[in-house]
Amino acid sequence: MKILVIDATSDMMSIALTDGEKTFSFVSNEGSKKHNSLIMPAIDETLKKSGLKIDEIDVFGCVVGPGSFTGIRIGVATVKALAFATGKKCVSITTFEELAYGENDSQVTVAIDCRHNSYYAAKFENSSLNPVFVGELSEEELSKQNCKVIKKSGASNPDKLIAIAKMKIQANEFSELVPYYLKKSQAEREYDAKNMDKTV
Repeated sequence: MKILVIDATSDMMSIALTDGEKTFSFVSNEGSKKHNSLIMPAIDETLKKSGLKIDEIDVFGCVVGPGSFTGIRIGVATVKALAFATGKKCVSITTFEELAYGENDSQVTVAIDCRHNSYYAAKFENSSLNPVFVGELSEEELSKQNCKVIKKSGASNPDKLIAIAKMKIQANEFSELVPYYLKKSQAEREYDAKNMDKTV
């Protein structure tokens, strides 16, 4: 099984590819503003490392969020386009799943900095990747969690991305790839505020 997974949800874009035996990866740390111009060259470079062509990929995977609004859209749009062009299926992975995968604690909370002293957070129990809580927590609330807390830092782990993709493929959990947002973007919030002012 040949799988290509892309994560553009943070400042560090990650690409992971497996040919069934080896995993090849690419990481860009040039910031989320460069993802749009770098994502296709990065995919090409990863394919060259593996010796594969894009139409040889069996399944595409994408981290759909939460994270950078722009990064999520770039990743989802790119993977959907590649899957459509090659006639292949997709699986979606959340940032929360990638952070929690492989943790054996009875409970673990994973968190992504969303600025202004706040975190997108999810709590998992008994190694399941179905969260029992998803929401926004302050730094203080996060510090009071009575379990192991893992904060997103750096690039995604390529082995985790591939492992989760394989698990979802085996479970036949294919996806149309829908962005996973926990709140509206700043532009959407400003638009809503302007329209609200007009109706008052």
